[in-house]
Amino acid sequence: MIIGLILAGGLSSRMGEDKALMTIHGLSMLDRTARILRGMGAELVAVSGSRPGGIPDRWPEAGPVGGMTSAARVLPDAEVLVVPVDMPRLGHAVLGPLLSHRSLRATRWAGHPLPMRLTLDAATRDALAILMTQIGRDCSVSALQTRIGTTTLALDGLDPLLLANCNTPDEWREANA
Repeated sequence: MIIGLILAGGLSSRMGEDKALMTIHGLSMLDRTARILRGMGAELVAVSGSRPGGIPDRWPEAGPVGGMTSAARVLPDAEVLVVPVDMPRLGHAVLGPLLSHRSLRATRWAGHPLPMRLTLDAATRDALAILMTQIGRDCSVSALQTRIGTTTLALDGLDPLLLANCNTPDEWREANA
């Protein structure tokens, strides 16, 4: 089973507006990202964050790891495509290779901890629980990936703009130019 997990629990404070509701071609980033995940074969698309239909963050100040840990408590064992809501160029070219490489518990692109493919099971849940007792960089997506074992894919030929994660209005304009 493939699950899509959209990380949409942040405050969007640097953007100045809710990134999940920003639109591209008439679709909110939340709807667009869900559609992409379904197109990648996700049988279930879950949203991390305190929004209608979302999985509330039990650790709202813990960033992506807090959202993933909150979601892991209610999601079944599966292969999970974990994606932030603020990637306007996300698509098959980015997600397809992540699903294709399953030699370790997670797969990511070089220099980009997210998006990633994550094997969600008891061992991953245990690793996430341990991270929630840590602070700073010891409670990060990279720390999780180090703890569980991660395949890192080279960017060979992949346009880095496809991995753009937009946190500010300037980054949004650049990624959508």
